Formats: sequence, structure tokens, C-alpha cells
Amino acid sequence: MRCLEKNVERRFQSASDLAFALESLSGTSTAKGVPQPKSRRAWLPWVIAAALLMGTAVWEMVRPAAAPANPLEKAHFTRVTDFESVEAAISPDGRFVAFVSDHDGPFDVWLTQVGTGRLINLTQGKAGPLPGPLRSVGFSGDGSEIWLGGGDVGMRLRLMPLTGGTPRNFLGEDTANLAWSPDGERIVYHTFGKGDPMFVADRSGANAQRIFVERPGIHNHFPTWSPDGRWIYFAHGTPATREMDLWRIDPAGQNPERLTQINTDVAYPTPVGNRTVFYVARDGDGSGPWLWAFDLKRKDSRRASIGLEQYTSVQASADGRKLVATISNPVAGLWTVPILDRVAEEHDVKPFTVPTVRALAPRFGGSSLFYLSSLGTGDGLWRLRNGQATEVWKGADGALLETPAVSPDGGRVAIVLRRSGKRQLHVLSSDGAELQPIAEGIDVQGTSCWSPDGRWIVTGGSDATGPGLFKIPLEGGSPFRLVAGQALNPVWSPDGSLVVYAGTNVSTFAPLLAVRPDGTSVELPHISLRRLGEHVRFSPDGKSLIYMQGLLAAQDFWLLDLASMKSRALTRLQNRAAMRTFDVTSDGKQIVFDRLRENSQVVMIDLPKE
Repeated sequence: MRCLEKNVERRFQSASDLAFALESLSGTSTAKGVPQPKSRRAWLPWVIAAALLMGTAVWEMVRPAAAPANPLEKAHFTRVTDFESVEAAISPDGRFVAFVSDHDGPFDVWLTQVGTGRLINLTQGKAGPLPGPLRSVGFSGDGSEIWLGGGDVGMRLRLMPLTGGTPRNFLGEDTANLAWSPDGERIVYHTFGKGDPMFVADRSGANAQRIFVERPGIHNHFPTWSPDGRWIYFAHGTPATREMDLWRIDPAGQNPERLTQINTDVAYPTPVGNRTVFYVARDGDGSGPWLWAFDLKRKDSRRASIGLEQYTSVQASADGRKLVATISNPVAGLWTVPILDRVAEEHDVKPFTVPTVRALAPRFGGSSLFYLSSLGTGDGLWRLRNGQATEVWKGADGALLETPAVSPDGGRVAIVLRRSGKRQLHVLSSDGAELQPIAEGIDVQGTSCWSPDGRWIVTGGSDATGPGLFKIPLEGGSPFRLVAGQALNPVWSPDGSLVVYAGTNVSTFAPLLAVRPDGTSVELPHISLRRLGEHVRFSPDGKSLIYMQGLLAAQDFWLLDLASMKSRALTRLQNRAAMRTFDVTSDGKQIVFDRLRENSQVVMIDLPKE
């Protein structure tokens, strides 16, 4: 203790001082039978050695552990495909790669043997509606079969031989995200039931036991086994608002543990060895998605990918020596299609030109069009007026993860920024000069919308009493809860009489619901919306509701007449680019919407030996 004393005056000043102290502890008696103490010179080397050992031990206890090397630092990368692919999986022995691509037209499952360069279309246009928002292709435990589907409602999970052939149905109709244990004797999967219940069963699907379930609206995605079979890793949270984290649980359903606290779009957890779990997610600034490595010893994550390559999926071979990933070069732009008396076709679609290379999430307000774009980091806010584009909010100052809500006159914009671990609603002037937080007690989820008179903003989120739909006064006062429970992406009608929103999502869809501004519910025809994106807008005259329907990669526009409550199709589009949201021009004649293509390629990553 004296050697480690912080007060210099009380600390031993030299090794000699320490030797004297030790000598006194050994005793100085010269009585018969009692040995004489050793000389100071004899003690000194041992004292110095002890002091050095003690100092080293203390330093090892208090110094921070060194960060491990980047797992990809000495990895070898090999391109598997040279055309666009969506998602890839690797066989347990690392010899084969299966991937989803629309290279021949429809989305199909393709197969290649590593190193041969030969690519085979296994499904020949018969795979069904691929891809889904979850993993939609993988290998069986022994690598003799490929499973596909299960990533979307109506996509029955199926097994087919590695060499191709007719797929056969496997497990129940609502099963998704299948994974075999390392020994091939068990499987884990989840269903589309409320709370995404996860099950562990025998390899044949028999003796299924539920191991985990959440409340409605909370999801458990991408379950996968650890290499030793002791844990099941999965992404847990609310994908509709891109707030997911990495979790794990043991196969008996005990000890669920949240591993990360990042609240972003975590996907494709991939454990390698006994220390690392790779996953795909966006950074806190909204950039990416990147490839990350979670260190199980340090309980923290570091970005594993280097440069600007965006990762959209990842999976490992059974021995953890090989990864297969899809790396994208995304392209996003705005397009327009007319609202006609007939169904508009793909040839009616025209580019909506803006000066920036990337453009997403269009919103009209006054004489301006606002949209999201980025210059290397997360998306910022841009305004297009009189043919000139101006950056109103820089993504580097806080990425905008939600579509902006523009006031009716275009003078203000409501944006969502992450502050102190919460999603906080802010009102920004249209020139970007003034920023004011509002309703700080609400953790916002999804997009928001202004009232026609500009005095209120309606948004989904959670306060101290739980989730709901809130009407926020801009002239002061407390928010008013319109609806209890999950309610996302509200849209206020131009006449102020109706607010529509997406309810609690189950599987990949959420019901379209409606409420009066006083909280009175309104019945609508049964319409289900995709959980990802904002898919509803009113026509400028308020007489109809335009919404998006269809598969994730090919949606169309429909019109609901609010007087007759009947719907009709507006478009029949063929492009398979993902569509997030849209708006309607002030004259009600055109729909302006976004399209995003990932342009991903499959890459094999050989990891260095430990």
C-alpha cells in the first residue's frame, strides 16, 4: 500500500526504504534458535523484483484492454458475381454460394461452386415473390439442400436439392428465417405471429418448442446459431422504425441478453469463432449500411468494413473461415407517373430531374419540393425551388432517418434527429436558419404530418405512459394522445377532418387505420401497408387517398375514393427497384416517387487464421 500511495510524502522514496521496512517486519532478534536477518544487500534484488511485479499487476488491472485487430484486416476478397444480386448464403463447408438475383428477369435463386466461375439459375422464374425483408435463401445443415422463401407473407418456406429440382414445402405456412444448429440436429426459426415467436425444433421440424416471443409490434429477425451451439443470436426491435439491436438467447429459451444499444437497422448477425459476431447496420450518423464486428469479450462493436462499400447481407461457413457478403453501390432517384383514367404502365413513368445525384423521400410544400440526399455521410434535407436545389440541413449535422414533414405553406419542416438516445422532433425553417425542438417528452417513431392550418403536428411515438399517436400544439401546451398503442406515419387530410396512420404491424404489413382529430376512430376498408416506408398520401382536394401496394421490390399505386370507399389501381409498374414513399403534385395530376436499386455484388471473404 505504501508503494502505491498517491500522496508522494507518504510513499517509499526508494527501494532501500522498502528494504528497511521489510527488514523490520522479519524481526531483529538474535536469541538462540532465531536466525539473523539477512543483510540489506541480500534482500535488495528480491525487493526490486517484487516491486516490479506489483506495479505490472496493478497496471494490467487498471489499463484499458487493447482493441482487437480488425477481423478483416488481412482478409482476402474475391468477387463471386459481376451482376446485381440481393442476398447471398454460403454452404456449411464453404464450397457453394447461393444468392438471389433478377439477372434473367424475375428474382431467382442462383448457385455457384466457389472457384469455378459457373453460375446456375436454379429456379428459372419459379421461385415466387423474392426477395423479402428477411433472409430468403440458405442451406440445410448438411449442405445437401437449399431453403428459400419464408421472408414474406405468402412465401411458403421450401427446400430444394442442391442440384435443382422441384422445391417441397417445409414447416408451417407462416415460418421464416430458418437456421440449422452446428451439429445439424436442430433448427431455429420464427413465425409471422404477433411478437415474432421463435422456435427450436428437431431438424425435421418435429418437437418444436417456443423459446422467445415479444409483444405485438416488436420483432425477432435473422436467428442463427453460435459455432458451439450454446447461443442463438438474433436482431430484436421495431424494424418499421429501423430500431433494432443484437441479442442472444440460449436454445432452451433462457438468459435472453441484449448485446448492443445502438437502435438502428441491425440485420444478418453472423457469429464467427468464440469472440466475434458480424452484422450489417447503419452508423449513428445514418451512413451505411456497413459491416460491423461485435466483440463478445469487450461487449462493444467496431466497424469492420473499410471505405464506402455498403454491405447488405453477410453469412459465414461452419468453420468461420469464409464469409459471403453482398456489397452494394446504391442508386436512388425521383420519378413521376401521371394519374389517369386508365391504369398507367411503365412506359408512362418519367424521371423527375433534380440537380443532386441521390434523391429520396419527396415532399411538396408551397412552391418547393423537399427531399433527402447525401454527400458522403447520412442523408440531409434539400429544397428544390425554381429549378435550384439548396441544402437546408446537412447530414453531417445529424442524419435524417425519416421522411420530412413540410408545413402547408412550405415555410417550415418537421424533422427527426437522434438526441440523447431518443428520436426528437424538431421544427426547421425552410432556409435552415432556425431549429427548435418540440415535444421533448415524446420519443418519436416514424414520420409526422402538419395540420392544414399549420397549428399542429401529428406523430407516432412513445411517452412516459407508452406508445401512441400524438397531436402536438405548436403554440404551446401539452401533446394530446389520439390513439394508444403503436401508430406510425400519420397523414392529415387537406380539410382537417381525418388522420390516417399505420397500426401495429404483424409480419411485414400493418393495417391502414383512421381517426378524427378529436380521437374518434373511423372505419376504413381493409388495406394493409408495407411496414418499411411511408405509403399513403391524400389527393390535394381531399376526396381520395392514394396508397402503395404490392411486393417489396415491385409496388403499385392505388386510389381509395373516400365517398364510395372503393379502390382502383392507378399503375401497373414493371421496374423492380425498391420504393419508399411518394407525394402528389398540387394540381393532383402527377405522383412523384422514389426508386432505390442496391446494385449489389456477391463477394467471398477468406478470413485470416487466428
